[in-house]
Amino acid sequence: MKRTYDVSVLVVVGCIVLAAVLQAPRGYAQDTVNPDGPPFSLPFDAPPGPNTWLYEQHYGNTQSAFNYGSTWYLYGQGMHFGIDLEAPCGTPVHAIADGVVAYVDGEGFGAGPHNLVVKHPGTGLASLYGHLLREPELVRGQEVQRGDVIGLSGDPDLSCESRPHLHLEIRSDDYQVAYNPIFFFDENWHMLASVTSGANSFQQDLDAPYRWMRLEDQPSINFSSLQLNRYQNPWPPKLEQRAPVNPPTDRRLDPLPDDVTVIQTPVALDRWAINAWWDPADPDAVYLIDSVPGQGTGVFRQPLDGTLRQYIEGAPPSILSPDGDVSVRRLPDASFAITDRRTGDVNTIITDGNYPAVSPGGEYLLWEVLGGEIVPGEAPPSLQVWISNLDGSERRHVYSQAGGWSMWLDDHRLLLVQRGQLSAKTTLSVLDISARGTLPQELGTYRWLHGIQVSPGGDYLAFYLAFQDDPDDSGLYVLRTRPGAEAQPLPVFGATRWRDDRSLFVLSYDAQTDVHTLGVVDVRRREYRALTDPDDLPLRVANGDWSVSPDGTRIVYVDPTDYGLYLLTITPEDE
Repeated sequence: MKRTYDVSVLVVVGCIVLAAVLQAPRGYAQDTVNPDGPPFSLPFDAPPGPNTWLYEQHYGNTQSAFNYGSTWYLYGQGMHFGIDLEAPCGTPVHAIADGVVAYVDGEGFGAGPHNLVVKHPGTGLASLYGHLLREPELVRGQEVQRGDVIGLSGDPDLSCESRPHLHLEIRSDDYQVAYNPIFFFDENWHMLASVTSGANSFQQDLDAPYRWMRLEDQPSINFSSLQLNRYQNPWPPKLEQRAPVNPPTDRRLDPLPDDVTVIQTPVALDRWAINAWWDPADPDAVYLIDSVPGQGTGVFRQPLDGTLRQYIEGAPPSILSPDGDVSVRRLPDASFAITDRRTGDVNTIITDGNYPAVSPGGEYLLWEVLGGEIVPGEAPPSLQVWISNLDGSERRHVYSQAGGWSMWLDDHRLLLVQRGQLSAKTTLSVLDISARGTLPQELGTYRWLHGIQVSPGGDYLAFYLAFQDDPDDSGLYVLRTRPGAEAQPLPVFGATRWRDDRSLFVLSYDAQTDVHTLGVVDVRRREYRALTDPDDLPLRVANGDWSVSPDGTRIVYVDPTDYGLYLLTITPEDE
């Protein structure tokens, strides 16, 4: 198996970027940093994984904080002022450093049902452990040592089924400022973020599109100061208005032979590269939101050969159908322009202000109407599922349920996802919209299900199950979208993207390293093999930012070392 790479590295620029990334956060005195490295250790004893704990939400400008900033996080300037680590209730929580207990169940700190605050003398810092299962058996003034068990993780909803996680904060010792925790731990944060139990993207402000979009550049938070994320032009829109997720374009490729070549080439090292996407009708470029003086913020086409990118349209971007033949663009009056890019025909439709998703074959539109805001821990709002023809005709309501979401499987079937209130159980069902009046057919109900991805063509789902009663049952699975099918475990765990309708690309998950191995798994045979060797081709992916081309042969990703955009091309060795 041959692995080659062609990397153009700007050493000076890379060093400058890395130095900027690693500098101490604003408000944190440089001379308080342990000269041998970051001063703290993680609050869990076991390494992360589907049976122990998983990274859930970043600190700072998260999409969750944007959605709930005016309610949950208003006191913290609308930002998420800690990190969330998902873990089963009762997981022992360890002190991250030597310290003195400052508060037990301090009411002013929130993060119920129970919390603990520990000061760390000589550092100017304090740590807060939130959503604990019960009141810690500690008293104010008691000394604790790094690694001591100081509590048990819990669930803010008191269910141990809904949202069990530990909320961890690093504050100044007067509690008035919260800092980005990642600077205080010697951990591979981008590796941890490659497999998460929640959405870990940051909320983009189209009026300042580069601000607070990386793990390392999140702002310090001054409690009770003005809200920072009250964006007038946010992207993506709020949860209640987003389009259902489209599956990849239908494709079937030959299985990869034993010998393949994986070639790495830089696409853009000195330009903005976060959150690039593919246009299925344009295989030689990716698209992204950028800002250029004189043109403002807009959508730009970045050729894969690294040449100059071109302005395409203003932001927010249009949403494309899976085959790229249809675009959906929101108009100022909250209606949507549906453009057939093959003919130029344009239709304007009204969907209650909610983005529609185009079916894989470009025939129909799917959108959702929610009966209120989505607030975790509270009763889910009613979900109405609507479809119409591409021109808006034959508009009809096809199903309703309490909460959850829907997405296309193919041109005639929808996947319905529903999670019970204060429950870890998720039910998957399929609705055939061509057979009017029929009810959804259930595929199955699973506990602690995360990361659903529909295969090209819609015949399979990929997802992972965490924290199962039998540890051997935790991990990656695939499920045929046919009633009666059983979920099948895969022999690998990591971040996944569909290669074609029968195989998945997998990025390895190992918190002991910041380097991934790229592999492929045949979902029918359930066979995995590596495609790269980390010693020959070290792959580092920023915050799970990687995507597969519509033809399944290439991958673009962002490297956190320089935040450059890179291309991987996977071909048989004899080509």
